[in-house]
Amino acid sequence: MPKIRKNEFECLFSMRDLGKYVGKWIAVVDENIVASGDFGKEVFEKAKQECPNREPLIMKVPVSTVMLL
Repeated sequence: MPKIRKNEFECLFSMRDLGKYVGKWIAVVDENIVASGDFGKEVFEKAKQECPNREPLIMKVPVSTVMLL
């Protein structure tokens, strides 16, 4: 499993506009969402095309509210 880089993890906390991605898969590289879609594999493939030399963080944006402590 790829190690989550600090800037990507911190980026998730600072993103205020995730509402348009609720229920979708997203790929984050550095501080940017580089791909989104309905299927994780599709999003991963799009992200690798966009950033071929980087390992994206892939996650599904939950439908319900989640709080990380």
